[in-house]
Amino acid sequence: MRALWGMPALEDYPHRIPARSYNLWRRYWRRHGKPLRLRLPGIPPMALELEERQWVCVDASLNDVPVVAWSDFQDRDRALLHAPVPCIVTHFHFGASAIRDRVLDAMAAELETRLG
Repeated sequence: MRALWGMPALEDYPHRIPARSYNLWRRYWRRHGKPLRLRLPGIPPMALELEERQWVCVDASLNDVPVVAWSDFQDRDRALLHAPVPCIVTHFHFGASAIRDRVLDAMAAELETRLG
């Protein structure tokens, strides 16, 4: 299992990111090319740290302790823009599965707003 910022993982497993979430991130990255920190309305006190090859949801009230992370995006030679993107999800908190999908939905909504 993986560790992040010295925090041991509870579990990691293959997963798929919805195409909408991934495509919005790629559009943002191509336009701005820099990491982004998003507050997640409706999921306080969580924040999402978005880097090119890793996304980490952190608990901002606990010094940014990681809760759930997405990495190892299998996007090389991606041809089907409507298809989900395989990745690895890592849980650092027992409640990570309860917010995992909500975090991706909130991320997509926020990026859609920022991209106009």
